[in-house]
Amino acid sequence: MSTVQTKKEISVDDVRQVLSNELGSRYRVNIESNSTLKVGRSGVIPSKVTVSRHGEITTFKIATTGLIVSRIIQATSINPRIKRALKDAQWETQGPE
Repeated sequence: MSTVQTKKEISVDDVRQVLSNELGSRYRVNIESNSTLKVGRSGVIPSKVTVSRHGEITTFKIATTGLIVSRIIQATSINPRIKRALKDAQWETQGPE
């Protein structure tokens, strides 16, 4: 399991939007619950991204799911792209106007 943190409070919908934009149309990014997203490509069981917030720090945990073949594809192809997209994201936060 990979972990990425940011010192900003990020919503699950913001994560979905950033991952959709960064990964492109080849990847599906769906919100599964108020703290979990599924990220994958056609024909592969999606990876799971869990979003947790503690104060102003947001932690993203990227985990493999499914059968061994899917886990290998996720670990070598999908998860590194998710991790890079989350690390490179320019999180926009709303400040005082």
